Amino acid sequence: MSKILSTGRRYGSWMMIGAVTAFVPWSLVHAGRMIEEHRPADPQGEVEIVYLSGKVEIMGWDRSEVEVRGSAGDNVERVDVMSEGNHTSIHVISRAVRGWGSDNEAHLVIHVPAKSMVSASLVSADCKVSGLAGDVKLQSVSGDLSGDTDGDIRASTVSGDVRLTAHAAKNVEIKTISGDIQLMGGGGDVDITTVSGTAMLELGEVTRGRLKTVSGDLSAKLAVAPDAQIESESVSGDVSMTFAGSPAAQFDVQSFGGDIKNCFGPKALESRYGPGSRVQFKNGEGRAQVQIRTKSGDVRLCVKGMAGGGMAGTMGKRGARGTQAVQGGICPTARVAALGMVLPYIY
Repeated sequence: MSKILSTGRRYGSWMMIGAVTAFVPWSLVHAGRMIEEHRPADPQGEVEIVYLSGKVEIMGWDRSEVEVRGSAGDNVERVDVMSEGNHTSIHVISRAVRGWGSDNEAHLVIHVPAKSMVSASLVSADCKVSGLAGDVKLQSVSGDLSGDTDGDIRASTVSGDVRLTAHAAKNVEIKTISGDIQLMGGGGDVDITTVSGTAMLELGEVTRGRLKTVSGDLSAKLAVAPDAQIESESVSGDVSMTFAGSPAAQFDVQSFGGDIKNCFGPKALESRYGPGSRVQFKNGEGRAQVQIRTKSGDVRLCVKGMAGGGMAGTMGKRGARGTQAVQGGICPTARVAALGMVLPYIY
């Protein structure tokens, strides 16, 4: 009988621990000593975070104070939090030990003034941001970067993924090697680069766009500013652009071995002098320019709400110089005109 009661008590204890844990922030659940530090901070100052491994959540709030709470493993020597003038720094210092593991990790929640300029340099730590209105710079080797921000954003990883929402950013720069990129929001000046990662972008109005990939596929939904300059390059990755409305722009799209599909302008023509295809045309009266180059990747151009593939409208007769005139297109007022001969592919 006593054995049954003892088993019941143990089971009940585990149930209570599980119930308490469910309501405790994730950073406080991990084994290790507890960290809690507070420092006064400039409401629009700079916050620098240097971190090796673990997890960090950076949250904006309405206090003129930086708060650091969480836990650190046995091999974390200390967490230095220093504030001087408009600069606050948080450094996680580990002991010089070989190997990686939970003893080398810190799990922290860091509250900063919402309008702070935040920079975080990480190795294998995952980082999540939220509630920030100032500019944000995040760098990681293998950790994932995620969250949302209202300020401009710069983020880079080697193998970590980047999943960010940039509500009002006017300058966005994201670079990865093998990590995937998922970006929602942001416009103005946009610079996206990946080697083998997949990039999925849902942007606002873009004035300057540089979208580059080597073997990863890149898909972008965007609006084109009246004087926009947008460039996209790929080696073997596919490039897809879906425009929010009829883009008033001049297009120059070329691929060495991939297909080009265009749902609102003329079809691409194959080169007479070698492999590859190219399409050049003007849509509407805008001054914007869109240039896309791939080696073997496919290219797809379309407008939101239109059926993909092919050309809309009626193809005119081919002129003496190899030009095409297209009337119709996405709406009765849109005018599309091809601009020249198909030339040999030059990458």
